[in-house]
Amino acid sequence: MKLKSLLLVLLVLSLVPISGCKPNPETMRASLMAAVKADNTGDVKKLIDKGASPNSRTSSSGWSALHYAARNGNVEEVQALLNAGADPNYSGTMEGQTGSVVSVQPLAIARATMDLVAQIPAANMEQTLHQIGLNDPALLKSLKDPAANDRYQKVVEILTKVTKEQ
Repeated sequence: MKLKSLLLVLLVLSLVPISGCKPNPETMRASLMAAVKADNTGDVKKLIDKGASPNSRTSSSGWSALHYAARNGNVEEVQALLNAGADPNYSGTMEGQTGSVVSVQPLAIARATMDLVAQIPAANMEQTLHQIGLNDPALLKSLKDPAANDRYQKVVEILTKVTKEQ
């Protein structure tokens, strides 16, 4: 009797697809946003390959993954997101704020951040970011990088080619 039960269980299991469960879109969105915000290029690429939407956002009117990749000056992430179909023309607010908050495209974020790099010495960057309320470790690391200006210039060049400015 036990053998018949075991065979029945094995037969039922053999009918279940082995390919695995389809990933939860909300989990994929949250994971991609966390990886982009943390400037974790390896995870960003893996999540895109697994089907995470390149147009993931913090909220319905919030910044997209492309906004954060541009803010961090991450050329690889910007290119990977664009290659996967990210919309460079989407305008959003940092955390989906409403009211008088200005909605911007990723290109504007990259340009503004490039200006920060040009105007603020690396030695003063942490204090300046803290004063303006940007206490983000990934952003600080990116802005203090000696190659920051070159990276942001490349991101601006890439986004300029694909963006319809408002």
